Amino acid sequence: MVDTAANREHAKTLLLHEPAGGDPTKLTLVRAEGSLVWDDAGISYIDCTAQAWSNNLGANDPRVIEAAIEQTRAITHARPTFHTPALLDLAELLVSIAPAGLDRVGFTLHGSMAVEMALKLAMRNRPGAQHIAILHDAYHGRSITTMAASWPHPDNPFGPIQARFLRLPRPDLYRPRAGLTPEQDTELTLGLIRDVLDRGTDGPVAAIVYEPIQGNGGHNEFLPAWHRGLRQICDEYDILLIVDEVQSGLGRTGAIWASDLYDIRPDILVFGKGVGGGFPLAGVLTRAELATFRSGDDQLTFGQFPISIAAGLAAVRAILDDKLSETAAEHGRYATGRLLEMKERHPLIGDVRCPGLMVCIELVRDRVTKEPATEETRGVFLEAQRRGVIFGENRYAGLGNLIKIKPPLDISHELLARSLDVLDEALTEVERRYGRD
Repeated sequence: MVDTAANREHAKTLLLHEPAGGDPTKLTLVRAEGSLVWDDAGISYIDCTAQAWSNNLGANDPRVIEAAIEQTRAITHARPTFHTPALLDLAELLVSIAPAGLDRVGFTLHGSMAVEMALKLAMRNRPGAQHIAILHDAYHGRSITTMAASWPHPDNPFGPIQARFLRLPRPDLYRPRAGLTPEQDTELTLGLIRDVLDRGTDGPVAAIVYEPIQGNGGHNEFLPAWHRGLRQICDEYDILLIVDEVQSGLGRTGAIWASDLYDIRPDILVFGKGVGGGFPLAGVLTRAELATFRSGDDQLTFGQFPISIAAGLAAVRAILDDKLSETAAEHGRYATGRLLEMKERHPLIGDVRCPGLMVCIELVRDRVTKEPATEETRGVFLEAQRRGVIFGENRYAGLGNLIKIKPPLDISHELLARSLDVLDEALTEVERRYGRD
C-alpha cells in the first residue's frame, strides 16, 4: 500500500518556494467554506487571511462555483482576440462601480501583471518620460518588474535585469520623522517629493504609483492631506496617478474602493485579489481620455481566462448584492474597539490600524523605542494557529512584527469575535513566555 502521508511529507521538500527541508509550520489545506478551512488532519481553522486577502467573498461561495462550472461547460479558453459574454458583462459592471472618471477596463490574471499593465499604459501616454516613481516601503508584486517597484528585495540577485524606479519618501504616522507630528511629517514629505521632481530627476516622470494603505511594506496608512497632496503634485507636473488597490479594493476597507473612502482621484486604478472570488483575476480601470494599448502591447494567452472572468462576475455581483462593504465597515469598527481595549492590557501591541477588515496590529518590545517584536510576533502567529485561528503575518524583507486580521468580508460576528478572543489568548501566552505580562 502506498503511504500517501509519507509521500506528501517528502513532496514538501521538493517545492521550489519552500526552505530546504520544507516548512513544518505550514498547513496542508484540503477544504474551505466561508471563513473556515480544514487541514489534512481534519482540523478546522478560522481563516483571518482570506487566503492572501483574496476571498473578500467567503471561500467556495456557491454563486461563484456555479458560475465557474457553467462557464467550464461552455468554453474554458478564448484567446484575447475574442470576447466572451462574461467578459463584456464584467467590464460593464466594474466600470459602473468604478471611482468617478474611470471608464475603461482591462483584465489579466494576477496583481503583478495588472501593475505592469498600468505601468505600460502610463509610458504609452507619456512618450519621452524617463521614470516611474514609487514610494518607500511600497509593495506592487513579485514579477521581475514589480519586485523592483517594491520594498528593496533582500540580497537581490535580479538587479541586472530589473527596471529602475524613482523612489520617493513617504510619511509615517507611527514613526514620524524626529520631532514632527504626523501632520508635519506629511507636509514635509510632500515638499521633499516636489524637491526630488524639481532637482533630483534626469527626465520627465510618467507616473507615481502608490497603495492607499501600504500592504506588505508595513500596513502603513496616510492622512487625507497626503492623498490630496499627491494628486495635486501629479496635476502640477503632468504625472499620471496610479493607485494600486489590489489589496484594498472590492469592499475590503469598508468602501468598494479605498479611492472612494479617501476621496482619491486616480488616473489608473489597479485591482486584483478579491475580484476573482478565489479564482485568478486582476486588471486596471482607466480614464477614457488616455491612449489605449497598441497591438501587441499587452496581450497574454490566458489574460482573459473565461472561467476566472465568469467567477469574478459572480463574485462582484455577490459583494454588491450582499452589501459586503457595509458589513466590512461594521466588522472593522467592532475589531478596532476590541483591539484598542486589548492594547490597554497587552504591552506588545504598539499600534492598531484599520479601516474596515483591512486590520493590522504592530507588535513592539517597547512602546517608547518602538523596537519591532519580530520573534514574539512569530510566537503569536503560531500560538493562534495552534488554537484554531490563522492570522496574517509578514516575514518579507524583515518586516516580521505585524499580525494581520483580514478575513472574508462576510465572516460571521461570532467567528470574528472568536478570532479576537484567540488573539487575546495568544498575546497573553507569548507575553508570559517572554516575561512581558
